[in-house]
Amino acid sequence: MSSENLPPDVIRRVLKELKDLTSNPLEDITLLPSEEDLTNIEAVVVGPAGTPYENGYFKAKLILSPDFPKVPPKANFITKIFHPNVSKKGEICVNTLKKDWSEDLGIKHILLTIKCLLIVPNAESSLNEDASRLLLENYDDYCKQAKLFTSIHASKPIGNAKESTTTTASPSTTTTSSDSTSTTTTTTTSTATASSPVKKKAETATKAQPKKSLKRL
Repeated sequence: MSSENLPPDVIRRVLKELKDLTSNPLEDITLLPSEEDLTNIEAVVVGPAGTPYENGYFKAKLILSPDFPKVPPKANFITKIFHPNVSKKGEICVNTLKKDWSEDLGIKHILLTIKCLLIVPNAESSLNEDASRLLLENYDDYCKQAKLFTSIHASKPIGNAKESTTTTASPSTTTTSSDSTSTTTTTTTSTATASSPVKKKAETATKAQPKKSLKRL
């Protein structure tokens, strides 16, 4: 399907949303619009810090129908990812694109929802049962597997996606010639490792609730 199949009012809305996103880009989300086909909107989401997807570059695609915004778009990850709410084919399962969809929600909201999904996955809305089981039963193993997928499939920047900023500064030397005295200044920055908010959420959920069978939405 191409833009020609979209009603004029839908084209106007999509163009306005894309223009707003270009003028006011979202943090860690780079839009990759196609002027030839507005029904396929691609973006690169940088893996959030403190998650097993950190430093990864994940390409996602939104597929709009002629009934947008009455009908939510379909969302897929093109980049392979190990995640409870993403099938092995890349389909994304999130309530925002199903029962919680509303016509006043737009492309910006969907992209932010996908980013949040990388921070707080939902094991009860599973499309990948292996990932869901690990998330609930052994968070460390879940992280290892997710990090492995990230390192193999998502380690290189895509398109115009910005590389994540480094947290360690290299030593620098400053020399002054006054009185033939040299002053050397060395600056080092240490990086602290923060515990993942996903892990805390998963641990809290596991302690507070008895084990349930995973639901497939």
